[in-house]
Amino acid sequence: MQTYLIYTKDTAGQRQMEELGRRLEGIKVPYELLDADSLHGTELLDYYDILSRPAILVARTDDGSLIQKWTEPESFPNPSEISYFASM
Repeated sequence: MQTYLIYTKDTAGQRQMEELGRRLEGIKVPYELLDADSLHGTELLDYYDILSRPAILVARTDDGSLIQKWTEPESFPNPSEISYFASM
């Protein structure tokens, strides 16, 4: 599984995703921190139809199928919930 933390550069969302990344590191969950305006970031946002930022995405590494996504900051899961989905 791959976990993506997607943000818009120089915003509170970037700081929120960076902090979440540090917390995921603490429980050994691999993730990729992505600027939504980067090439890979825009490809993921388009592919998974994500319109808001910041966003959290967990997808299978073999075929890219979506496991779970969160797009509303007030409903973002805690790191242990992300770990659960990332280990599926």
